[in-house]
Amino acid sequence: MDNNTNTYYSVGFKGHRRDLFVNLHDFQVNKNDKVIVELETGMDIGCIMHVKNCAVHRENINSIVRIATEQDLDKDFLNRYDEEDVVFKAANLVSNLCLDMKIVDAEWQFDRQKLTIFFTSPTRVDFRELIKELARQFRTRIELRQINSREETKRLGCGIGCCGQTICCTSFLFDFNQVTIDHAKVQQLSNNVTKLSGNCGRLKCCLLFEYEHYSEELEKYPPLNSIIAMEGDNAVINKIDIFKAEVTVFNLKQKKNVVLSFKDLTGYIKAGKITPPELSIDESLKKIVAEENIVIDEF
Repeated sequence: MDNNTNTYYSVGFKGHRRDLFVNLHDFQVNKNDKVIVELETGMDIGCIMHVKNCAVHRENINSIVRIATEQDLDKDFLNRYDEEDVVFKAANLVSNLCLDMKIVDAEWQFDRQKLTIFFTSPTRVDFRELIKELARQFRTRIELRQINSREETKRLGCGIGCCGQTICCTSFLFDFNQVTIDHAKVQQLSNNVTKLSGNCGRLKCCLLFEYEHYSEELEKYPPLNSIIAMEGDNAVINKIDIFKAEVTVFNLKQKKNVVLSFKDLTGYIKAGKITPPELSIDESLKKIVAEENIVIDEF
């Protein structure tokens, strides 16, 4: 297939998986229709999520075979029903073989030519014996796939986040990027990991959503804990509000917070009256803090 603009169909599968397909047979396909699709490993069933007119730079894109019939839907229901039994039997085998792994989910391909079993484990696992036993019991091609806690939540989760919306990984987020505590620091969020963790127990994916905006805006401001030489007093920047375009500084002599507008702050910058810290709190600030017996929180 060439890379010209064509119509592609985003098809969703169990576990919030999605992939693009083409409609080579040109039959009528609408959003939310259940369809049978062709894969390298056989036939599977999914639901039309979106219809896209775009250029896709992929050599091989699989095709939609047909609209799912009532018989297809019945077969899919039985497959989903049997998956609970697969999880139960696989978990028993794991226990008998004393393997350090947790069976999370199972997924039959529509034509039952492949059975994928998902598991989590803190280490790499030698599951060759497990695959042999599973293949003997279910008499099909077995794929064991290790996933992390984010992927586990995506497969099994349909919960609500602290924002009141459906958790991102089950609604629109399909790729996971690394999230670190530094992303929270830049946005001046609490360093309480518990508050920053999502349903999966890891740092929330949404910490990345506004990170670039914060990074760009904060380049206009001096770093936190910078010292401002104000009229007769020294002050320390302890909060930056990029939305109100203002900073909160702690006046070391008066021992109180003062709010400065970005315009006033720019005046101090142009006058060369702001000394940025080296790492977190520089030596001059440490000296002032020690003399004034003031506690400055480091993030």
